[in-house]
Amino acid sequence: MTGSEIVAEARTHLGCRWRHQGRSREGMDCLGLVLLVAHALGITDFDTRDYARQAADESMLEQCREHLLPIAFGAARPGDIAVMAFGSNRHIGIFGDYLYGGLSLIHAFSQRVDGKKPPQVVEHRFSDDWLRSHGASLIGTFRFPGVTA
Repeated sequence: MTGSEIVAEARTHLGCRWRHQGRSREGMDCLGLVLLVAHALGITDFDTRDYARQAADESMLEQCREHLLPIAFGAARPGDIAVMAFGSNRHIGIFGDYLYGGLSLIHAFSQRVDGKKPPQVVEHRFSDDWLRSHGASLIGTFRFPGVTA
């Protein structure tokens, strides 16, 4: 399995609506997107629905540590997983390859996109500026076991 394959599968979900604990193209949340991609590629069959709409504790990080390989922030590449803190709320997404260099973030975002589009799976440049503009911080980076460059 390669990071490019993970990114390609994640991009097939762009535009799908956000829905808490959703696990289909009809709607998914941030964790649902990561799990749907992993299930489609046969990486894992793990799933959980034991979480609130606002994931405010460290259970997301604990689940990642249990099922994924932790990597250094600076070692992240397309196909890896980002865990972020938006204040006390936790969020997860998949790093992609940004068209103009660097990383993008593919994630099921529960906020309206550009203040207009309904909450949905989106992709945009991942940067410190984006994190700051959303009051977020990167708190963990992970890789699916067995994924190569």
